[in-house]
Amino acid sequence: MKCEHCGKNEATFFYKSSVNGHVTQVHLCQDCARAMGYTSSLRRSMRPMSLFGDDDFFSRPFSMLEPFLEGFGTRMLTEFPEPGQPVAVEAQVPEESAGLVDKAQQDSLRSQRQRNALEQQLKTAVESENYEEAARIRDQLRSLPSQS
Repeated sequence: MKCEHCGKNEATFFYKSSVNGHVTQVHLCQDCARAMGYTSSLRRSMRPMSLFGDDDFFSRPFSMLEPFLEGFGTRMLTEFPEPGQPVAVEAQVPEESAGLVDKAQQDSLRSQRQRNALEQQLKTAVESENYEEAARIRDQLRSLPSQS
């Protein structure tokens, strides 16, 4: 089949569109398809945000958050690797935020979480009428240091 536009070359490009039920088909050679802009729109459609004119989105997707991330380093959430490259997560924590919770608070929080978990297990054991397990959990709760 010959190109519908130039009529010289072999048609290697086939484009079919349907708008409001009206179907149009175009058979073009590679040169005419490129000249008429069909191939560039296909290449652009492979990158979804380029349809909206935002080609920079993929290189710096969170650039709108940069003012809020100033203290967290220059690369956090602002750069993605090239497509096909592995994604390495790297958290950059400011030095002044390291160690904000002291050891006593961490221990207190850990024991409170353990107490809450045991209380939930005790409630479940009593509801399922597993009284031996409930007694064991009750003894564990009593052995924990009391919270003041």
